[in-house]
Amino acid sequence: MNAQKIERKGAGGRFFSLRLKIWIGFILIFTPVFVASYYWFYQYTTERVFQTITDDLEETLAGAIQGMDKEGFARLYEEESANNPMCPPEKPTADTPPEENGYYPEDNPLYIEHETWLLAVQNIEPQTRMYTYIKGIDEGEIIAIGSTGYFREPRGGFRFCQRYTSTSSNIYNGLSAKVDAWEPYTDSFGTWITSYAPIIDDDGNAIGAIGIDISAAYVNEVRVNILRNGTIAFILSYILIFLLVYWLSGFLTRPIIGLADVAKEIGEGDYNHEWKEEDDEAKGFRDEIDTLTSVFKVMVDKVAEREKSLRARVQQLEILIDKSKLEKQVNEIVDSDFFQDLQSKVRGMRNRFDKKEE
Repeated sequence: MNAQKIERKGAGGRFFSLRLKIWIGFILIFTPVFVASYYWFYQYTTERVFQTITDDLEETLAGAIQGMDKEGFARLYEEESANNPMCPPEKPTADTPPEENGYYPEDNPLYIEHETWLLAVQNIEPQTRMYTYIKGIDEGEIIAIGSTGYFREPRGGFRFCQRYTSTSSNIYNGLSAKVDAWEPYTDSFGTWITSYAPIIDDDGNAIGAIGIDISAAYVNEVRVNILRNGTIAFILSYILIFLLVYWLSGFLTRPIIGLADVAKEIGEGDYNHEWKEEDDEAKGFRDEIDTLTSVFKVMVDKVAEREKSLRARVQQLEILIDKSKLEKQVNEIVDSDFFQDLQSKVRGMRNRFDKKEE
């Protein structure tokens, strides 16, 4: 842990672990990359999911038209408009009650058959709502024929023979051409994305149109789920990757930290470090750190040998210096007046002693 901390080193400034430098550097460099990648992934996934939703709507719409009883669809309005004074009703106003603008001809088997077919198609895509209509009396107006809202509780959607004018021209234009309203819009029934297509009979004539809605709330919910799940996955992968980077940085810097510890021991005069022997497999895969370690080992051995030789020479010099000091001290004693006087007295005493013996 000491190698991973920031500590004061006197005049040398702060110590900052190489491992932390690598780790923080990786964070600073790759965090923007991760964020940009996540943003791209979110945008791409959202677009692909939205494309899948719209493709499903178009396929469902095409299948509904293909399997529809087009002759029965045309006869249904003809019979009801001829036999029921409520079809079509008077032009509705803002104060017109809903029950006066359309009805449910449940006694007409063509209507029940048509509604049942729409429901069967809707069951393939339960999030959708389907309805059919024909051209209305006024410009921009449509008259509803069928709607899967008939089966909901409470009933909703279009009533049969309901006159309706949208604030958008998309539904009316769907009588003559395929119209895709992929941008969410709001009407009296809610907020939707929609696709419209004309119903073409066997003679190639447009006899009405069909619309398929999917709630914009459902699309937004899908986007929110993608965002939430993607964010969770991003955070978990981000944490995991940086933990792995932290471990890897420790693995890569461990030999360098070991060399630094050995250098401290050498600085204190300890050359007896036990180097770990490499196995045969490790010797086959060497890198710059292994080369540095080998060179460092050779350097340590040479420094130890030189220091040993230097110590021996220092000891020799100390002995020579001690001898020189001893000789100098002896000479100083011999050359001193006291020693000369003492030496003279000793010679005099020796001469007198020799004369007495004679």
